[in-house]
Parts: sequence; structure tokens; C-alpha cells
Amino acid sequence: MSKENQKHINESLKYQKLYKWGRTLIMSGVIKNGDKFMSEHVLEKKFGYSRQTVRMALDKMEQEGLIQRVRGSGTYVSYHTDAEPEGDKKPHIGLILSYFADYLFPEVYAGIESVMKEQGLQIDVAITKNHLNEETMFLENFLKAGVQGLIIEGTRTSFPNPNQRLYKEIKRKNIPTIFLHNHYSNIHFDSVEMSDAKSSYELTKHLIENGHRKIGGMFKSDDMQGMERYRGYTECLSELGLRFDDDWVRWYTTKDMEDKFSKKSLMSFYRRTKECTALVFYNDEIAYRYIDFLTERGVKVPEDVSIVSFDDAKMQESGELTILSAVHPKFEMGKLTAQNLLRMMKDQNWTHHDYSYQFPVSFNQGNSVRDIRER
Repeated sequence: MSKENQKHINESLKYQKLYKWGRTLIMSGVIKNGDKFMSEHVLEKKFGYSRQTVRMALDKMEQEGLIQRVRGSGTYVSYHTDAEPEGDKKPHIGLILSYFADYLFPEVYAGIESVMKEQGLQIDVAITKNHLNEETMFLENFLKAGVQGLIIEGTRTSFPNPNQRLYKEIKRKNIPTIFLHNHYSNIHFDSVEMSDAKSSYELTKHLIENGHRKIGGMFKSDDMQGMERYRGYTECLSELGLRFDDDWVRWYTTKDMEDKFSKKSLMSFYRRTKECTALVFYNDEIAYRYIDFLTERGVKVPEDVSIVSFDDAKMQESGELTILSAVHPKFEMGKLTAQNLLRMMKDQNWTHHDYSYQFPVSFNQGNSVRDIRER
């Protein structure tokens, strides 16, 4: 396949992902009719896509009546959800998410929706943007609204949660509640998650088995997944007798993400990890950002440095490079979480039974790791 054809395929896949992301935001009610939609410039910066790719996605959304462009003013949501007829109100489920990542949100939501729709349940979606005061507000609103159940992705789950009073009220009112992706250390509800620490351990072990001895990493410090992935990485290094170096690890949070991924900051990380032959990244989004940075400097993956990551996002599908990544079950995780919540809703003693689940470790067929063992 020629480079030109490959580039065209990649752009087409990116535009479809962006279109699906925007459509899900609108159809799920996260952003509503009349709300301002993100500008081309903001979307280009957020996703790292070209202007042409962003315009293709917005054009398709406009053709379907999801958005409307107003010259000199911006782009607005123009989709009306059908109002429920009086006397025909569906039971509601509350869904609280921390933020809508470009590649996880649509598929996880689709999994939840596939189950709830079949049961005639309405999903009310709320996004905290990783702010605890937003979580407080949404929990209060859902308690007042009398939802039948709650699915919650925790906010800043590395830290003890301050909304204990509201979570106690949820249990007092007997509202079945299950967590998605993570949970809080000081609040006890069942959860459906990836095997984050185990996946990170196995990814790091794979690097070591391929001859890598100096392994750095970049992790997110304000959510449980980041801490668990860091834990798996450090435990593997320790158990297999390899050196750990603070200078080889970079931390970031939701709040300072853009600052930590500026060219200046990435150059600092690059210099500190120059002797590393391999790196473990928190997820594919930041891994591909760093790969783009390396490419600009003529550094090749995996020839010059090996990279592993999490989520199997397929952000550059059909390209020559696919990151070796721990598979996020996406649709299946959403589906199982919803199914477990339904089981809890039928169980008068749901607080005494275990509805937690960790998906087993699974990797894609990535080619981002070079075998550097001496022959």
C-alpha cells in the first residue's frame, strides 16, 4: 500500500472516530440542544487531528441534523430528544462519568445502552470533568430525582472521596450502585474494572523478556487506574531485580495534562529517559502523543525505543506501527456493568452480595517492542 493511500485510510478512520464521539455526546444528552459545540480549532488541539479530518466529521454531523454552524457565532447542537409522554415515564438510571475520552466513551456507553434500552430504562448521563464538586452536585440531583440505580466512574480516585455523606444516603435509600473503571478507597461499592496492576506487570515483564533493562514510564496520578498501572510496573521491576529510577518516571493529572505534554515538557522527559530502551505509558492517547514527538526528532519506535501502553485504542489503525497495548473491553465492560446493575436491582440484599468483576489480562498484537537480547 502506498504511503498516500495509507494516510487516506488513517484520516478516514480518525474522522469516523471523531464523528462517533460527537454523535454519542449529543445522543446521550451530555450536551443538549442549543449548547455550543466545540470549534474546529479546539477539536484539532484536543485530538491532534488535521483540520480536514475535523471538518469531515463536523460535516457528517451537520448533514444528520446533530449540529448547526452559525457564521460568526460558532457551532451549536441542534438535536432534539423526544420528550417522554406524560403518564409514560420510564424508570431512570443515573450514569456519572469523570470525562469523555475520545475512544472509550462511545463504546462503553453503547454497551450500557444496549442493556438498558432492552429493559426500557432511560439513562441520564452526567460528566464531572474530574471535579469533585461536580460529582457532589450530580449525586444530589440523582438522589432528588429518585433514580432506580447508579453507575459511577469515580472522580480523582487516587484520593479519599469527600462525598461520604451522599454515598451513605444512597445506601440508606437502597439505590443499587456499581462503579465502573475504578472505586474509592474510603467508600465501599462493587465495581467492574480492568486488571490494571496485573496488565502493567505483564507488559513490563514482556519488555524484560525482550532484553530491556532500563524501563521508564508515564502515569496519571489522580486516578486509581494510574496508580495501579504504576504499581504493576514497579512490582515487576522489583521482583525481577531491575533498577528503578525516579528520573525515568513522569506523572501528570487531568488538570495539568496540556502543560505536561507541551514540547518543552516532553523534551525534558525525553532527556531524562534517553538511556531507557523501553517506556510504559498510562494509555494509548499519551503514548501516541509521545510517538509523534519522537517522530519529529527522527526517533523510531521500536527501532530506537520500545513502547507499551493500555486501552488498545487503535488510534492509528492500518498504519505500520501498532502499540502493544493491554486491551480495554470497552463495549463488553459497559454491557457487563449494566447487567450487574440490573441483577442488583432485583436483589433486595445487593449490599451483601458481590457484583464486582475484573476483566482478565489481554494484549493486542502490537509491534512496538523490539527484541534486544544478545544472540
